[in-house]
Amino acid sequence: MLISKAPLFTKNRERGFSLIEAVLAVSLFSLILLVLISAIIYGRESIALSGSRSRAILIAEEGQEVLRNLRDEKFANLPDGVYGLATSSNQWILSGASDKTDIFTRRIQIGTLSGHIKIATTTVTWQPKEGRSGQITLTSYLTQWRRERGGMLVYADRATVNDQISYRVLDPDNLTWETASSTADVDNNPALTNKTPRAVQVYSSATRNEKVMLSRQYDGSIQYIYAQVWNGISWGNVVQLSTWNNNTFLDVQNFSGTYLANGNFMVVYSDNSATPKFRIWNGSVWSAQVSMPNLSANGSGIPNFIVAKARPGTNEVMAAFFDRSSDTNTMYFNGDAYTTTNWTLHARHSGVAPVATKWLVDFVWSPNTATKGALIFSDSSTDKTLALRIWTANGAGSGSWSAIVNSAASGGRLGAMAIDGRRGADEFLACQKGANNDIYCFRGNATLLWAPPMNNILTATSRTGVQRSFDLAYESATGNLGLAVYSDNTATPKYRKYDPSTNAFDPTASSITVTGGGVLSTVRLIPQPDADDIMILMGDANNDLRSIVWNGTSDTLYTTPSGKTLNLHGVSGSATTDFWYDFAWDKF
Repeated sequence: MLISKAPLFTKNRERGFSLIEAVLAVSLFSLILLVLISAIIYGRESIALSGSRSRAILIAEEGQEVLRNLRDEKFANLPDGVYGLATSSNQWILSGASDKTDIFTRRIQIGTLSGHIKIATTTVTWQPKEGRSGQITLTSYLTQWRRERGGMLVYADRATVNDQISYRVLDPDNLTWETASSTADVDNNPALTNKTPRAVQVYSSATRNEKVMLSRQYDGSIQYIYAQVWNGISWGNVVQLSTWNNNTFLDVQNFSGTYLANGNFMVVYSDNSATPKFRIWNGSVWSAQVSMPNLSANGSGIPNFIVAKARPGTNEVMAAFFDRSSDTNTMYFNGDAYTTTNWTLHARHSGVAPVATKWLVDFVWSPNTATKGALIFSDSSTDKTLALRIWTANGAGSGSWSAIVNSAASGGRLGAMAIDGRRGADEFLACQKGANNDIYCFRGNATLLWAPPMNNILTATSRTGVQRSFDLAYESATGNLGLAVYSDNTATPKYRKYDPSTNAFDPTASSITVTGGGVLSTVRLIPQPDADDIMILMGDANNDLRSIVWNGTSDTLYTTPSGKTLNLHGVSGSATTDFWYDFAWDKF
């Protein structure tokens, strides 16, 4: 019988495997434990770093939000430089070169990208432990989307002794008037100081930091028309447009200008002939003089009053003329090359009017329908009614006139007139100061309907004379309200609001409180583009010039800031019958 025995080393071999396995198990466990511990440590550190980064992002975003709030309050709150943030009277302010919150340091850098755009970079840094650091950077572009508009005032100054024209800038950042300075010397000869500025107009470019000023000046026997350009820094590029010997018709407005959609400026003017002239300023040079069609083709004469206005968004221009023969004419520029043939002289609108020395023509494009424009004029030698015609542009450089419709009669024969168009409706508000010195107003529309407003007689005792002692304007942005400011032959200017929804003026006038002024003589209203504020300019019997701004938000006169409240500018204008002053809101 055979007895089988297991090898003697079997048990030892099993023990050896167990020992190795144990060592391996311990090693594997240690490795796993190390990994777990490392993961826990690294995870905690990552969580800490992630938390620090998240908080840094929040601090940086807070900085950007503060900058937006400062911008919305006032764009001038963002001067170029490096800043931190702090609070004062529970309001955020820029302070120092940085600010610190726990381990985080915030640094804000502000720079100017363009005139109305700031670039703002907020950087947050921190050092959570020795040898390591973190950084977050956020950048934004802050646009002056709700920026205030400034502007420029020009006016004759010391006009009785020299030819000086002064200008003042309304600063858009702090809404104060800068100190008065002088425009360019028109004749470049300080010894020649006797060219009194009798009429002044200024226009603002929407494509360049630029304004163009036109002036008619008189030395006692010779009249001159000049143009000069403000390039954002100084005045220059003076050009004498025309000159003639004549000591009559000194109170007329025989020039006008307008910016075209292509950025060029066109001036239309008289050289004391029946052939009006025009020139172009392209931002660098003035063109040569170009003749327009001769008004004598309509049996008409030398223009006394000219109104030229570009059709919105185009290079087309309507020019209206009232001449010494009491004729009313219009010409239309088709927007093409600057030549005589691109002007079309229309059939004469009227060959008669009560007098040739008053502003008996005006034209305005509708801000509601860019193809519609309204012309008002006189068509009778004893006229007491405003004649209205509507121009409809065809979009191809031409158009057609409607029939004539006359308003209801006013108290006396027609005098100086003005018209403005309303945004939101094809409506026009027109007023005129008659021979009895009463001011009547009427509403017309593109369907040739005149509708006298309630309370449309503003006053029966306006300032005597040929001058336009009133003006009117709609609020530009909304068209919700019209404003008429006028003289009632006292030293206290009056105004009435016009409600287009009810076609009614205020039943009683409100006053503009003036101290130490003479009888109000002339008025000019300049609505702010794309806003409801209106600049009011007033010249009085002492040849003083004052300004105040209508607040189109509250529909009251501004009482602050100082640049929009009542201000006295010049005290030596040229004549009580002239518009020797003007203002242009910034558009660029």
